[in-house]
Amino acid sequence: MNFLRYIIVFVLILSFISCDNIFEYSVYEASVKSAQKNTTAKNLKLIEDIKTGSQDFKFAFVTDVHYSYDNLRKIVEDINKREDVLFVIFGGDITEQALLKEYEIFYKILTNLNKPYLTVIGNHDYNSNGKVIYESMFGDLNYSFEFNNNKFVLFDDIIWESNKDPDFDWLSTELSDNDKYNQVLTFAHIPTSSEDFSDEMKAQYKAIMADNNVDLSIHGHTHTYSYEKGEVSYLTLPDIKTPIYGIINIEIDNFNFDVIEL
Repeated sequence: MNFLRYIIVFVLILSFISCDNIFEYSVYEASVKSAQKNTTAKNLKLIEDIKTGSQDFKFAFVTDVHYSYDNLRKIVEDINKREDVLFVIFGGDITEQALLKEYEIFYKILTNLNKPYLTVIGNHDYNSNGKVIYESMFGDLNYSFEFNNNKFVLFDDIIWESNKDPDFDWLSTELSDNDKYNQVLTFAHIPTSSEDFSDEMKAQYKAIMADNNVDLSIHGHTHTYSYEKGEVSYLTLPDIKTPIYGIINIEIDNFNFDVIEL
C-alpha cells in the first residue's frame, strides 16, 4: 500500500514540474529554500498585527490535504472571499509521503492565500524526512499564541510515525495559565478518540484538557466529521478529498462553527 501511495504521489508531482527537473528530486531530499523557512514565525507576526474592533472573530480550519491540490486551491479561493475570516489553521497531513516537493507544492498554493496561516504536523508529514522538512519550513512542532484574549495551543500528538509519546508535560504546562483567557482552544492532528492512543493515554490526554478548562479541541486524521459537545468540546473535520473546511466563530464566552462544503 505504501509503495502504491509513493507511485500516486510521484505521478501527481510530475504534473507540477518540468521534464528537465524530473530527476532532481529524492525521497531523502530535505533542503528547504531560504525563502520558505520559518513560515510559522512569519505568520504569527502577521496574526499579531491583526486589529479587530470586537471580541468576536472567525478563523478557518482545514485538514488532511494529502494530494488534493485542486481542492486546496478551491478552498483557498473561497476563504479569500471571506473578509470576516482572519486567519487559517491547518490540521496536519499537508502531504501524503512528506516529500520535499509535496511541501513545496503546499507552500506555493498557500502563497495565494490572502490571510495568515499556521499548521500542526500530521502523521503523514512524518514520513521520509518529513519531520526535518517540516521543522525547517514551518518551525516548532509545539507552540502557542494569543489572539483577542484567547489562547491557541498547537500540539504534535503523533505517536506511531514519530516513534515517541506526545509531550503531555509541555501541553499541561502550556495550558496551565488558562484562567487568563476568555477561551482556550487546542489543535492536534489526531483526535483523543483515535486508536493511535492507548486507553491510558486517552485518559491522560482528556484529563489535561478538562483540568485546564479547554473549551474546544480541533482535529483531523480520521477523514470524517464528528462533534462531541461537553465541558471540553471536540471537533474533527474531514479530509479535503471533497472540498470541505470549517469556519469557527469565537465570541467572548462562546463559540460556534460552520462546515463549508464547496
